[in-house]
Amino acid sequence: MKSERKPNILIVDDIQQNIEFIEAIIKPLRVNIIKASSGEEAIAKIRNHELALALIDVQMPGMSGIELATTILQENHREIFPIIFITAYSAQEQNLELFYKSGITDYIQKPFRKSILLSKVKVFLELHKQKQRLADSEQMYRTLLNASPEGIVIMDISGSIREISTIALQVLGIERREGFTGKSFFTFLPEKEVLRFKEIIDKALKDKLAQNVEFRICRPDSTQFISEISTTLINDINGDPSALMAIIRDISQRKQAEQQQIQTERMASLGEMATGIAHEINQPLNNISFGIDNLLTEIGNHKEIDHNYFEKKSRKIFANIERISYIIDHIRTFSQGQDDIMRISFSINDSIRNGVSLISEQLKGKGIDLILHLDDTVDMITGNTYQFEQVILNLLLNAKDAIQEKIKLFSEDFNKEIQITSYQKSRTIFVEVTDTGIGMTPGSINHVMFPFYTTKESGKGTGLGLSISLGIIKDLNGTIEVESNYSEGTTLRIVIPVDGTQV
Repeated sequence: MKSERKPNILIVDDIQQNIEFIEAIIKPLRVNIIKASSGEEAIAKIRNHELALALIDVQMPGMSGIELATTILQENHREIFPIIFITAYSAQEQNLELFYKSGITDYIQKPFRKSILLSKVKVFLELHKQKQRLADSEQMYRTLLNASPEGIVIMDISGSIREISTIALQVLGIERREGFTGKSFFTFLPEKEVLRFKEIIDKALKDKLAQNVEFRICRPDSTQFISEISTTLINDINGDPSALMAIIRDISQRKQAEQQQIQTERMASLGEMATGIAHEINQPLNNISFGIDNLLTEIGNHKEIDHNYFEKKSRKIFANIERISYIIDHIRTFSQGQDDIMRISFSINDSIRNGVSLISEQLKGKGIDLILHLDDTVDMITGNTYQFEQVILNLLLNAKDAIQEKIKLFSEDFNKEIQITSYQKSRTIFVEVTDTGIGMTPGSINHVMFPFYTTKESGKGTGLGLSISLGIIKDLNGTIEVESNYSEGTTLRIVIPVDGTQV
C-alpha cells in the first residue's frame, strides 16, 4: 500500500528561538519542516518543494513577511499554498487589507497559545491532504484514461471535448492534444452524421447508454474511417447529467472483412441460383422467339400484316426484352453489392420483390409454391437495400433446401410452400419467411446463427449465410428470431425498428 507523503511546512522568522518554538508545537503532526531566517532564504529553499502551509513572521529585516507573500504570489512558479502571518501587533494596529492583498490565508497574533496554532495548522493540513487525494485521483483517472486500449473522448452534454485519451488521439489522427480541448466533437463528423450523433447524445441522456453505433469519422487530414461509438452518461455528485464518455473504435478493417464475407456469400447465392436465373431469362427469350415467329408467319400468309396485330405483338416482344434487361442489370448490381453506398431510404417490400425475382422460377421448377403477403403500408427504412435483398435470398435458399431435405427424408406427399409476410406494429417492421421444410431441433435453433454452423449435409452451403444475414440486420438495429419444429417447418422473423433505435 502506498504510504502518504509527509507534507512540507515553511517557517520563516528572523529570530531563531521563535522558529524553534513553532517547530516544537507542530513537529508531532508528522510533517517536514523547512526553516528560513529571511524572505530571501525562504524563496531559495522552497523552489523545488511542494508546500502544504507557510508560517511567516510579518516584521523581518530586509524582505518583510508581506513582501515575501507578495513575491510568492507574483512568481506563481508553483501551486499557491496557504500562508499564515504571525504578528506582534493587534488587529487594530495592523493594515488587515494589506495583509490579505498580499495573498495570506490567515494570521495569528503574538503571543499565542499553542492550541491556537496547532488547531489552525491541523485544519490546513487536512485541506492539503484532501487536495492531495483529489490530485492523486485525477492522476489515476488520467492514467486509466490513457491506459485504455480503446479511444476515449470525454465531452460535455453539448458535445464540447474536455479530455482525449492517447489512443483517441491516434484513432482521430490528432498529433497534438493542444487546440482540441474545448472543440466540438461534431467537427469530426460529416455533415450528414451530425444530426444522428445529436440523437445518440439524446439517447444517452435518456437511457444512460448508447452502444456500438457506427459513424463515419473525418480526420483533420480529410481522410475518413468507419468507427463504432459507445456513449455513456456521467452524472455529477448531485446525480445531474455532467458529461459524456464516448468510446471510439476504428472498425474499418473489420468492416472490410465483413464486406468480403458478404460478397463471398452473395456470389455463392448467385451460383446456387444459376439454373433458376437461366430459366428466368430463357422464358422471355422463348416469348420473343414465338412472337417473332408469329409475325413472320402472318407476313408469309398474307404478304402484309394488320397494323394493330403488329403493334400488339411488338409491345409483347419489347416487354420481354425489357424483362431480360432488368434481370441482367439486377444480377450485375446485386453481384457488385453496392456495399459502399450511402445509407438510403428504401422499401422493404420492393427489396423482397427484387430478391424473389431472382429465385421464383427456380422454386417453381422444384414444385415449391411461393406466396407473398406484403403490407404495402409499412414505412420506409434507412440502410442498404441490396444487403437486405441478400438476406431475403439467403432465407429463401435455406427454405428451399429445407423442403428438399424433407422430401429426401420423408416423402413428397406434403404441401411444399414458402410464405413471405411483411407487416408493421407501431414503429417496428416484421418480415417473416415461413417454410414447410424439415425444420430444426432445439439444439440447432440455439446455434443456427453462429458462423460456420450449418444443418445442411456436408459440402452444401458455407455455414455463413445466417450469420452474415444477422450482421446485416443488426446494422439496421434489428434482429432475427427463429421458430422451428422438426419435420414441420421453420419461421425466420426479421424485426427492424423504423426509427433506427435498438430492438
